[in-house]
Amino acid sequence: MVKPRPGRFNPGESILFVFLILLTAFILLGSPIFEIHEITVSGNHSLPADKLINLSGITTGTNIFKVKLKEAAGRLRTLPLIKDVRLYRQLPSRVVIQVEERQPVALIPAGNGFVQVDGEGVCLQESSVDGSLPVITGLDPGEAVPGQVVKDERLTIALKVVQQLPASLLPNLSEVHVSREGLVVLYTLGGIECRLGTGDNLPAKISMLIQVLDQVKKQDRPVEYVDLSGVPVVKYQQ
Repeated sequence: MVKPRPGRFNPGESILFVFLILLTAFILLGSPIFEIHEITVSGNHSLPADKLINLSGITTGTNIFKVKLKEAAGRLRTLPLIKDVRLYRQLPSRVVIQVEERQPVALIPAGNGFVQVDGEGVCLQESSVDGSLPVITGLDPGEAVPGQVVKDERLTIALKVVQQLPASLLPNLSEVHVSREGLVVLYTLGGIECRLGTGDNLPAKISMLIQVLDQVKKQDRPVEYVDLSGVPVVKYQQ
């Protein structure tokens, strides 16, 4: 009797192997155990979970292995407020949607209203001026379409300033203006004009501005402007 040589192709074993693969696939794709019973969403703060689930196209009752997660993620990324998204399966019956939302840091004029922008200059959604976000002026955003990036160097400068301002100062800020020359002027809710000059050396200028505003508040004297573009100057109203 001739024994098969080690490593020789064995048709019987190959057929059995293919059969087992097909049987496993049939069980996984056909078993009710792997039907989706739950879809969970995490990381969302502004976007409702049901909106994200509906846009993903994933539905309960679908076999968990038949869901195309990459396509679902692509649909979710069309939302302007979505910065990143990750979907994964939790066997046997749950799909998890993890999102990272873009956070608005300022408003820019657009048409007859305002649009929120994040730190990267991406337009998010229309908004009203409620004092929670400073308004950036001096630029021409053109058509500020949600989901698109506003390409304007003056906006880049303004966002750089806003993101370096301390949280304690932002609620007292009404406007950030950037001139065509790239000079930055902040306006407080109290009407104080704060001239920062160029966007260079911002940490030092902002630190000085906080100190000056604290002093002004203690003195309780009306201020016309604070100029930090060179040697610090405080001009009091006559």
